Amino acid sequence: MVKKINIQSHCPVCKKKRSLHTGEVISGKGSSLVVYNKCKHCLSASLSVISKSKKAGDSLIAVETLTDLSVEEARNLLNREPLSADDVLTVYQSIAK
Repeated sequence: MVKKINIQSHCPVCKKKRSLHTGEVISGKGSSLVVYNKCKHCLSASLSVISKSKKAGDSLIAVETLTDLSVEEARNLLNREPLSADDVLTVYQSIAK
């Protein structure tokens, strides 16, 4: 699923306007989207989660975080199976030794 979405905001790092910047939708489930953004000025990358609010009518909620992932790495990470309790236990046991 490769879709593009226009982001009308500012880069969280260099504060330059991103009006011509295009974010790439890398995941969409239910009423939420995950958008990968890369600033053309400072090359910082961020992931935005945009979700329709269930309690506030048709409003949207967006949260953005900086990342050092490439768009391919972010897409692969989001398409992985969730960690199981056994996965967590295995890591804990290897650290505890």
